[in-house]
Parts: sequence; C-alpha cells; structure tokens
Amino acid sequence: MTIHETAGEKLVPAQHKNLPNRILRAFDNAKHLKGLPRSARDTLAEICRFVPQADPLATVFARKSLIAERIGASERTVYRHLQLLLQHQLIEVLEQERKSRNGRFSVARIRLTAKAVEILGLAKTASEVIHNPPHDNMSDGHTLTEPTIPKNQRPKTENGLPEDLAWLSSQGISRAGVFKLMGKAKSKGKLLSDIALAVKSYLIDIKGARLYAYLAKLVDGPTDFSFAAAEERRRIAEREKIRHEAGKVHHFRERFKNTVLTNRKQDRLFFIDGAARFVQVLGKQSGTQPLNDVMPWIERIGSGELVLATLSMERRIRAEYRCGN
Repeated sequence: MTIHETAGEKLVPAQHKNLPNRILRAFDNAKHLKGLPRSARDTLAEICRFVPQADPLATVFARKSLIAERIGASERTVYRHLQLLLQHQLIEVLEQERKSRNGRFSVARIRLTAKAVEILGLAKTASEVIHNPPHDNMSDGHTLTEPTIPKNQRPKTENGLPEDLAWLSSQGISRAGVFKLMGKAKSKGKLLSDIALAVKSYLIDIKGARLYAYLAKLVDGPTDFSFAAAEERRRIAEREKIRHEAGKVHHFRERFKNTVLTNRKQDRLFFIDGAARFVQVLGKQSGTQPLNDVMPWIERIGSGELVLATLSMERRIRAEYRCGN
C-alpha cells in the first residue's frame, strides 16, 4: 500500500476491493461536484477502473475507446470530458507518445489529483482512517445504519460516573456520594440506575444533601423500581427509534433526490424526483408512485438489492424497453 503526502497531510488508499463497487462509489461521490456534467462524471468514475487501489495517485494508461464504450459516448466526447476534468483540477494529463492511425492519441496517460482521489473516496487523510472498521456488507456503500456496540464493551462513563448517573453530579451530589449510594443499593439487591431513572422527572428541582437523603430513603425502602425503570427505558428507546428513523428518512431524501437506481438484475430503473417524494419506475410494470414510506427503500439499498445506475446502465435499459415496445 502506497501512502502519499500532500499539503502536509498523508493520503491513505481506501480499502474498496470490489472493482464495480469502487466505480459506483466514485460515481456517487462525483455527484457532488458542481459544474460538471453527468456524462463527464461518468468518465471520471470510469477512469477509476484503471487506477490501482494500492496507489490511487499513480499514472495510468486509460483507453479512450474503452471509456467511450462503457459510458455510451464517442471518443471525441471522452476527449472533451478529459479537458473538463483537467479544468476542474481533477486529473493531470501527461505527455503521450503513441498515436492511433487517425493521428489522435488513443491511450491517455492520466493521473488523478489528490483533490479527485479524496472526493472519489479512493483515499482518506491519515487522520480520517478508522482502524478495524465495522463490517460493511452493503454492495453499494450507502450505509444508512450505525455500527453495533460489542456486548463486552464497558458501560459509558461521564466524569468518572456511569453515564446514566452522571446527572446526579450536576445536581450537587459528589462522585463519592453517588458511589456510596450505588453500594447501598447493591447491598439491598437494587440498582441505583433503576431508582434514579424511575423517579428522575420528580427529582429535577431537588439538589445536594436533600437529593442524597431522598435517594438514600428510596434505596432503603421496600419499593422495587426495576419494572418502572424497564418501562421508562422502553419509552426512551421508542423515542430514540422514532428520532433515529426520522434521521434516516431525512438522510435518504437528501442523499437520493434526483438519483437513478437499478436492481441487481439491472432490468429496471427507478427515477427519484428532486424532493425524493415520488419515484418513477421503468420496467415490466412501469409507473409512478409516492415515496411516503421510504424505510423499505432504505432496507433494499442496505441489502444491495438496489444500487446506483450509471449513465451507461440507464441508456442500455432505456434502449431495451424502447426496442421491446
């Protein structure tokens, strides 16, 4: 693996071993480049086919005829795309030696710039590299879920206290006082976390010694707070689930608006509108439907059932249905 240093920062190659996925990732990341036509973004993504994963800043020999064939354009168009990419400082075109019979250079000696490598996700700065990343089983890399926490991970702490009891410190109970209450609760077969959670809404206005005495009395009392605490945790988890799903829905609408998706068989197209509120389907059963519930779409993308459609895929599928009709 080759590590480059640019502008004082090290670029570390991203580990995307699957070539089609790497190209799709590059195509998707290129969507955010302003002022660059979609067909030129296709060319940029196809250049990634020639780029070695271990050294994304290496000079490559890109065949214009192959790029043209894959994006469904002429070599002249690909040449214009290369000029655009050069203007946007996304590639460097080096001197060429071999010409084709018509006097044009058929093979381009190209090197991606550090700017392009980072934008396309082919490398990250060393400070961004996550060691031992969570397993990603998505075929197109559009993860909309968060990594799970290992079962053997220690409970989170805040200011040296369990996270769910840290608020007692801000209410005037010392850390030593909190630990003393925890020990008393344990000796009674209880959990201070259960007690504090079950009665928290009633304790917000109580502070210091008065709060400590109140909790100590509940610890010594006969009441079992485990059921009430479990119910409160369930309500908190439900609220968090709703908040989390709302965030995923917002992320989906922002991420996939004005996007074309296709299925694994690549025999259907799904055109998502500019607000991600409707989807137009081109396939055996074509039509338009509202995107009211996007969670099934998020799941289909997460499982790899749906992936981004490149311009060449879109043209091919459109052509197939025109011929079929």
